[in-house]
Amino acid sequence: MRKLVLLMCCFVLTMYTFNISLFAEDTTASREQPSINEQPVVSEASDENPVVTSDIDEFDDDYEDIDYVDVSMDTTFVKDSLPSYNRAVFTFNDKLYYYFFRPLSKGYKTVVPEVARLGVRNFFTNVRMPGRFFNCIFQGKFKGAGTELTRLIINSTIGGAGFTDPAKKYFHLDIQDEDFGQTLGHYDVGAGSFLELPLMGPSNLRDAFGLLVDTVLDPVTLLTFVSPYATIGTKGYIAINDISIDKGDTYEGLVEQAIDPYIAIQDAYTQNRAKKIKE
Repeated sequence: MRKLVLLMCCFVLTMYTFNISLFAEDTTASREQPSINEQPVVSEASDENPVVTSDIDEFDDDYEDIDYVDVSMDTTFVKDSLPSYNRAVFTFNDKLYYYFFRPLSKGYKTVVPEVARLGVRNFFTNVRMPGRFFNCIFQGKFKGAGTELTRLIINSTIGGAGFTDPAKKYFHLDIQDEDFGQTLGHYDVGAGSFLELPLMGPSNLRDAFGLLVDTVLDPVTLLTFVSPYATIGTKGYIAINDISIDKGDTYEGLVEQAIDPYIAIQDAYTQNRAKKIKE
């Protein structure tokens, strides 16, 4: 019952934030280059009347030897309607990572060998197959859904309950990394405003709503019927195990070299999500 109330509170908060963003102004502005219609004024040269040229001619003379190259750049525009709130939550998540998750994952890594940690990751990846399977179906990617179903059968049998991944190693069947946020994006639902979620990190309104659906599709959520804290504890353990394998390179590599870590994470997340939706 408490889990249901918590989910409803998250849903109400998400919809409230969505309503606020509807009235936020789009700060993206386009600029047009001015066009020059003036023609240079030239008169005949003489001692009393020297040649007079416009400033445009002088500008052209200075740069006549420059070769111009047409350079196109992909620019990511992120709508951030709640920057103060998002930065505060980002600071909280960042401190939580450096003072809790990172030390805990390092201690965990020294105790548990890498082969065991990889086995744990493979096991939970295999268990959480339904979310990827149904989102493939929702997007009409039936080949991907078949791949996920085949992976489940292979890894659950000859893969030792999913602790190894023979489906990828021997049959070259890759994970179909699909979630409900990508499903909404597949049907051209806009990302909405950027949103930093406590404990969960960067997101946006579309993906935050998708997270609620993915939570329902996640078999780990069923542990709630065993204990109210079983799901939270399991997901926390999965996060620590994943950080110990990643060694913090992904997150730390972004924030420690960035002038503004918040913007770096925001931009990286937005570009990554856009790429996944296009795939």
